[in-house]
Amino acid sequence: MKQIRRIIFGKNSIGSGLIALSIIAAIGLGCFCNKEKLNQLTNSGSSSPSPTTSAPSPSATKSYTKADASKSEIPSDDEMQDIVKQTLLDFNDALQKEDFTEFHASISKVWQKQTSPEKLKTNFQNFIDGDADLSSIKSMNAKFTSPTQVTRSTGVKTLETKGEYPTSPNTSTFELKYIAQGKEWKLIGLNVVTTVKKRY
Repeated sequence: MKQIRRIIFGKNSIGSGLIALSIIAAIGLGCFCNKEKLNQLTNSGSSSPSPTTSAPSPSATKSYTKADASKSEIPSDDEMQDIVKQTLLDFNDALQKEDFTEFHASISKVWQKQTSPEKLKTNFQNFIDGDADLSSIKSMNAKFTSPTQVTRSTGVKTLETKGEYPTSPNTSTFELKYIAQGKEWKLIGLNVVTTVKKRY
C-alpha cells in the first residue's frame, strides 16, 4: 500500500491549514498479482450492504437508475454526488469517532484484505490530531473538476472521480477510486485535502 502525506499551512492562517493524505490499495498501483483471487473478490455477485454501514441511496430530490458496476457503467452526476458524499461522510465519521471499524467495513473487499481498522487509523492520525472535520459537506454539492471515468490499469478497471467542496475557511478537495464488487462500486483509494484546526 502506498501512503503519501503532506501538510500545507496558509500564509495568512494562524490556527488552521490544509492537510492531505493519499492512500491507495495495492490493486490501484498494479501490485495485486493474483488475478484469479481478484476476480473472485470483484465479481462475487451482488453485494449486500454491511450491517454497520449504509450504501449510498438516492436523495429525496433526485431520481436515477443506479449504475451497474459489473458492466463498468459510469454513475450519473446525481448518483456520483451521492456516492462521493457517502464516502467522505463515512470517512469523517471515522475521524470523529477515532475508530475506523465501520469505514473499513464499507470499503472494497480487496482493500479490506490489505489493511485493518487499526492501520487505517494510523494512516489518518494526522487528520485526527488536526481536528479535521468534513461534516459541513452534508448540505453541499461537490464540484467535479474532471469527468468521472472508468480506467484500466494492469487489467483492472477502476472508477475515478475528482472534485471539491466549498468548505470554509479552505476548499476541500478529493480524488476517489472505486472498484467493481458485484454491481456496486466500492472504495479502493482516496486522496483528501481539507482544513485542520490546529497544528500538531
